[in-house]
Amino acid sequence: MANHPSSIEELFTKIEEQLNGTGKVFSSLIVDGVEIETDFALYLSQRIDEIQEIEVGLKSFRRLMAETMQSAADYLERACPEVEKLSVEFYRGPANESWSKFEQLLQGLKWLFEAVAAIESYHPGLQSSSGWGVELQEKIKLLQEALENTDHVLLGDLLQYEISPSFSALEKEIRELLKNEVCTDDLN
Repeated sequence: MANHPSSIEELFTKIEEQLNGTGKVFSSLIVDGVEIETDFALYLSQRIDEIQEIEVGLKSFRRLMAETMQSAADYLERACPEVEKLSVEFYRGPANESWSKFEQLLQGLKWLFEAVAAIESYHPGLQSSSGWGVELQEKIKLLQEALENTDHVLLGDLLQYEISPSFSALEKEIRELLKNEVCTDDLN
C-alpha cells in the first residue's frame, strides 16, 4: 500500500475483511514501533509521509470483554468514594471544583454506560431484572433534570442514594462475573 491519505481507509477495510469470522477484534496499531490504541486514522494521516511499517494488534473478543469488565470494576471502585464526597459538596453548595468533578462523573457515566452495554451484550445475565444499562440511563436522566433545575440538594441526594449504591452493586456484580468467568484466564 502506498503512503497516501486514501490508503488509510483501504487499510481499515482490509483489516476488517481479514478479521471477519475469526473471533478476534482489532485493538491497536503499532506504527514504526509505537503502539496506538485510539484515533488511528488521525495518527496515520498526520504521519502518512513518514510511516515505514504498520502492525495490527489483535485481541480475542473474550479477552477484550474481560479487560472491559476489569476496567469497569476498577473505575467503580475508585468512583464510589468520590461520588460520596461529591454528594456532600452539593449539600453544602457546590464550588467550581465540585462542578468540575461532576463533569468528570458525567463523562465516567457515559463511558460506564457504553462499557456495561458491551458487557451485557456479551453476558446477558449481568442483571436479570431491567439491565444495568437501562438503570444507568435512568440515573443519568435524573441527574440531568436536577442539573437543569439547579437543585443542588437533589443532586446530592441522587449522588448519595442513587449513584453510589448503584456503583457499589454493579462493581460487586462485575467482580463476581470476573471471578466466575473462564475468560479471566485469557487476561494472562
